[in-house]
Amino acid sequence: MLFLNTHKQRIDAATLKRLGRAPDVIILAELLQGTQRHYEKALKELGYSHVSRSTLHSRKRHVRLYSKMALESDDRFTTAGNKLKNNWIWCRVDGLLISGVHLPTKSMKRRPFEQLARWIKQNVTGAALLIGDFNTTCEDEKWGSQLLEWERLGWRNLWNHVRGGKHAWTFKGNRKMDTRRRIDHAFVSLGIRKASLTHLPAFRELNLTDHSGLLVEIT
Repeated sequence: MLFLNTHKQRIDAATLKRLGRAPDVIILAELLQGTQRHYEKALKELGYSHVSRSTLHSRKRHVRLYSKMALESDDRFTTAGNKLKNNWIWCRVDGLLISGVHLPTKSMKRRPFEQLARWIKQNVTGAALLIGDFNTTCEDEKWGSQLLEWERLGWRNLWNHVRGGKHAWTFKGNRKMDTRRRIDHAFVSLGIRKASLTHLPAFRELNLTDHSGLLVEIT
């Protein structure tokens, strides 16, 4: 399963599949309305015939899931549940609950994190994957504690099992004030025994987007 924040770019679908190592499921974040149509058409031609619903209306922050396997369920934040109304989906695919998120920055994190906290507790014993751009590092003084709390509840942070993962970074913005940060994360619940994370910096290094890709393999 591949997650990538596209930075609103239209990446060639064949390149996306190749750099993402031909995953069965792809979750893309930060999609414009037009880029959604681009990816849906192009990825369907490559065998990703099942597409999640779009997240709630936004000009630039949609998250969407594309799968070679049928979606058994397909849900998202409700209008009342998220101030931004657009940044979280979750689908059940082949018995696995897969959630893709793109959290906002700064003070707008509170309500999404509250929603995530409830979801985390409800699904800790099942087979679930939570992955995405959290716009938060584990070291963040205000919000990093949220990620650490999920680990205390039993979720595994897959970065902890990647060689050199603690020093890896997934994002570097274009502003002078931007620093290298690891703000893209993947967590698996207790119901998943074997899972691995591969960091795919090629997307960023080739200037296709300003984020690395995350590839999770579950066996």
